[in-house]
Amino acid sequence: MTSTLSFLSQVAAEMAEVESRLHAIGEENFPWLSHVVQYVLGSSGKRVRPAITLLVGKHYSYRSDFHIPMAGAVELLHTATLVHDDTVDHASLRRGRPTVNAQFGHEVAVLLGDYLFATSAEWVCSTGNVRVIQLFSRTLRLLSSGEMRELYAAYDWSQGRDMYWERVLRKTASLFDTAAQAGAILGGAPEAEIEALHQYGTNLGVAFQVVDDILDFEGKATEVGKPVGNDLLQGIMTLPAILFLERYASGAQAFDKVGRDHDEEAVRRAIALVRESPAIADSYKVAEEYCEKARRALDPLAASPFKRALREIADYVMARDR
Repeated sequence: MTSTLSFLSQVAAEMAEVESRLHAIGEENFPWLSHVVQYVLGSSGKRVRPAITLLVGKHYSYRSDFHIPMAGAVELLHTATLVHDDTVDHASLRRGRPTVNAQFGHEVAVLLGDYLFATSAEWVCSTGNVRVIQLFSRTLRLLSSGEMRELYAAYDWSQGRDMYWERVLRKTASLFDTAAQAGAILGGAPEAEIEALHQYGTNLGVAFQVVDDILDFEGKATEVGKPVGNDLLQGIMTLPAILFLERYASGAQAFDKVGRDHDEEAVRRAIALVRESPAIADSYKVAEEYCEKARRALDPLAASPFKRALREIADYVMARDR
């Protein structure tokens, strides 16, 4: 397994600056808000997305006044979407801790998500780069529409790969894409390499989501930090379920029971069916294909420790929590 430190070590000092900025968010005359903000930021994951922005920036012409706020904005946008997603899904656990909506209530969660969105936009605007601001705004729109598509299609077990890929490109891949492209644009990268990093971020983001979806079937709650089978319970069709139903049409009865009864026992039975089928292995193959596309997309970039670290992130995506 690729150590997290193996790709973060190249930008350790810069990541510390990002963390410092994140921990400073809040308002002096409203300490409770700062408490809630730090509650959610303190439970964040590996910071892969801001690391991508920093690694790309370091590969080109790095500027701390541009890349640090951009990396922080990427992490804030990601965190804000998780807060809102958990609220919409009525989720109770995220990364092994109670969600904001479970800890502080749905009203606070909605407003906190808005606060984080607004702060992330401020940080992007501080770069003064209109192209990056437009890219970031587009990503926010795609993330929102992806979530709405997911809600619209909930418990529709007939949906196939096309609808799934459309959601994944919007809900997950768009932010990985923005993290990579923004780092390149702010670093003065050539247009051909900005396009290459667009391909890198998009394919890496797709692979990341596929693995995340596999872990919803295969992982353990203590490893993934949220209840296993949560997507299925929410009626969300993911790649393992789609591949299973493509192969075993009769299995739709088990999924219908999940939608009808909404009980954990029905979810456990559906999970067992998918686990016992080739769908998990097939899904890992798909994720690896996208990771390889991401690695190949980096070919036009000159050799550097930062390019090597970007490749290592693809290895990490495949290895996490397996």
